Amino acid sequence: MDLGRAATLAALLGGAPCTSADYGPAFDDPDVDAVDICLPHNLHAPVAVEAAQAGKHILCEKPIADTLEAADQMIGTAERAGVVLMIAENERFSPLYRKMHDLLQQGVIGQPALVQRTRECYLTRSFMEERRWFLDAKAAAGGVMMSGGVHDFETLRMLIGEVESVYALRARQRFLEMEGDDTSVALVRFRNGVVGTLVESFVVKSLTTASGPEVHTLRVDGDLGSLAVEDGQTIRLFSEREDWRLGERLVQHEIAVPGQDTFALEIAHFVQCVRTGETPITSGRSQRRPLEIVLAAYRSMATGQPVTLDSSE
Repeated sequence: MDLGRAATLAALLGGAPCTSADYGPAFDDPDVDAVDICLPHNLHAPVAVEAAQAGKHILCEKPIADTLEAADQMIGTAERAGVVLMIAENERFSPLYRKMHDLLQQGVIGQPALVQRTRECYLTRSFMEERRWFLDAKAAAGGVMMSGGVHDFETLRMLIGEVESVYALRARQRFLEMEGDDTSVALVRFRNGVVGTLVESFVVKSLTTASGPEVHTLRVDGDLGSLAVEDGQTIRLFSEREDWRLGERLVQHEIAVPGQDTFALEIAHFVQCVRTGETPITSGRSQRRPLEIVLAAYRSMATGQPVTLDSSE
């Protein structure tokens, strides 16, 4: 707990925000309607349960929890208390991925067959010093497959559909200070027959990642064309459909998607759900599924065998 840092942030906000080394006062304060849980992954559930029991609406960082049992406890407690439980999965609010979703639904590339997703990161010393808990496999509930994979499996669920099975491998550790996986790969089969690859790494070193930004790529191929994203703001579309040709000529289309702050979008959605009572897009129940897939990936890494997911979801 860094009260000095908290006080600095409070001063930036203006007014008279309260800072405390314990979350108890916020839960006891009748003027507090909602809380935003930004803690190590293994602390999400116990704090969320207390918040729900105190009658507070909850926005909780992803992943929802470190185990399915903990996630179920959060979901059940929030439902019994009648409070909103939303998971802060900001990528579900990305205009870029929502546009890709719309294009896929329009059938611009026909029936998808293959999806490829990469998340390339380079953990810097400053990141290690500011979030030391992330080096602890228990606190982080794993490594990059949990931190990045839970994002990416949810994005693929939005674009492609539900996952049927996953086979995952962990690479030889290069980031020795970290207990969890620093690089892992998953081979995924979806219920609709699409197959895909997911590459997650904290040790991809390039001029771009060394300066801080992560590189996320995504490509979906179908029987009529492909959709691809490499720069985070432009969709490259190739389609053999007549309405996407230039006369008789096949062309590649560059579709620019204006960037927006996905964190601001998710928070606005949370506030709307609190005010209206509607179910969040990233409700606790919906975000249990990407956690289940990631945990299946870790079981696969441990056993060397593919893991089939429960089809009842």
